Amino acid sequence: HHHHHHGNNDDDVDNDDDDAPEAPLLRAVFAETNTPAAGDVTPSQSLLRHKSLYNLGYRLVGFPYAQPPLTTVDVNATFDDLVLLVYFPWFENDAAAGAIAKLERKERSEDEDGGLIMERYCPWFMEEQRHRCGGGNDDDDDDDGDDDGSRGDGENSNTVQMNVNIPFGYVEDFYRSVFHCNSEECTNDDNDDTVGSERIPDYRTADYYKFAHWFAHDRPDKSKGVVEVSLRSPTMPWEDCKDRLKLEWKEWEERYHHCNNDLYGKS
Repeated sequence: HHHHHHGNNDDDVDNDDDDAPEAPLLRAVFAETNTPAAGDVTPSQSLLRHKSLYNLGYRLVGFPYAQPPLTTVDVNATFDDLVLLVYFPWFENDAAAGAIAKLERKERSEDEDGGLIMERYCPWFMEEQRHRCGGGNDDDDDDDGDDDGSRGDGENSNTVQMNVNIPFGYVEDFYRSVFHCNSEECTNDDNDDTVGSERIPDYRTADYYKFAHWFAHDRPDKSKGVVEVSLRSPTMPWEDCKDRLKLEWKEWEERYHHCNNDLYGKS
């Protein structure tokens, strides 16, 4: 079950043309794919599936992803045996940075496609590059304008970074669409959040939502507001990072919130 998801940019869009309201900019194209734990195919078929998706241009996002419930019956009915992918058809980050450089030089030569793909489907990478190369960020002081990946946090040519709020915002939008939160505020104070006689639960009480929120907003130091995207071709099926991170989350919860015993994924 491969779903394609478009992560839209909810930020205000700078717009010179005041007459026409502009559609939100596309920031990323996500897909999800089953892990071997889903059990729908053998592990070797799972690897073949992941390699095929890699060859189609999808890359593994190091975000702990589960599919939120598709109905309001059970706020915790996630489908967990998944990894999140993003469309980013480059094999190493210098080539991707090169596509941006060509765009900026307005070169529409034989590499026209690379620049257009970057502009149209991968603005998240352009945002991150701008942020790193001087958009109010003093990490890169060598002033040579190119991205040499020298941030000292283990990044190499096979990894790029994405603002963690993009995948988290996608998860939040998914919950909001299922749990009928059309307005900014999604509250259960009045009876307007009922379907028939059913009271719609508040998705923010969901275990997975709290876990994803912790990863995006409360995880101590580790993420620095970004999530890693691996450009390596899978030699084994893509690995789900949730189990490892759940342990870290439980320790954090125990340290900071002694009261919460009912943690996501507790066996």
